[in-house]
Amino acid sequence: MLGLVCMFDKKGMKKGVSSIAKFDLKKVTEAALFNLDYTLDCIKYCIKNNLNYRVSSSVIPFIDIWDWKKNPQIIIKLEEIRSLSCYLRLTIHPDQYVVLNSNSDLVIENSIKILNYQAELCKYMGIKDMVIHIGKKSDAEKFELVFETLSPELKSLIRVENCHYYKVDEVLKLCKTLHIPMVLDVHHARVTNSENYDIDEIKKTWKKERPLAHISSGRDYITDRAHSDYILKEDVKDFLWLFKDFDVEIEAKKKEKAVEKVDEILR
Repeated sequence: MLGLVCMFDKKGMKKGVSSIAKFDLKKVTEAALFNLDYTLDCIKYCIKNNLNYRVSSSVIPFIDIWDWKKNPQIIIKLEEIRSLSCYLRLTIHPDQYVVLNSNSDLVIENSIKILNYQAELCKYMGIKDMVIHIGKKSDAEKFELVFETLSPELKSLIRVENCHYYKVDEVLKLCKTLHIPMVLDVHHARVTNSENYDIDEIKKTWKKERPLAHISSGRDYITDRAHSDYILKEDVKDFLWLFKDFDVEIEAKKKEKAVEKVDEILR
């Protein structure tokens, strides 16, 4: 199945306030309720169109600094999302500030704190795939050490994606060592010049689950890290096997319009 990432074209999530320093409970609560209604709209759209959906990691703004679980309106909306989670695959991708192999103990501590809050959100919403990157370049060993300190519940949710820093084989090796499912990003593989990967070994990391992958096209040139508005027709053709063997999230600026375009090309 194809997957929509986070939101519709030209309509984003709300934070309520611009920074922690300006935190206002009323405004942040209103933003959270707006975001949850928006997420429900996205999920219903995806169910109608036979798509999976990546929930925005900022659906509840500043998730780690206020007790959103005490708000009954928020809980009701989360439970509604969970009731729909049996009809599609829900994933989440915590932001770039989560760096488990950082040189800073404080960054690692905050990263684990954020992941634990995100795991709590996953439980409420019925999300079973939390996708993260290894993090800082050239220190996969530290990621392994920190990963082993995480709770069993958090470990069971984590899937690791190859990124702009780590080649596919490096991530696959780590995933096999730690028994973590690997998310294949074919554009990241292209950027890191690591396209000669073992597809069967990647699929094996998922055991009996259907593997998850990401596809995007470079905005200005083939190895551009920035995402294009749409997935190029040539990329869909070149990675046709990906759509047969994986659930594929479409990482493109035009969101649902880009998903529709890929679907048209596949048809």
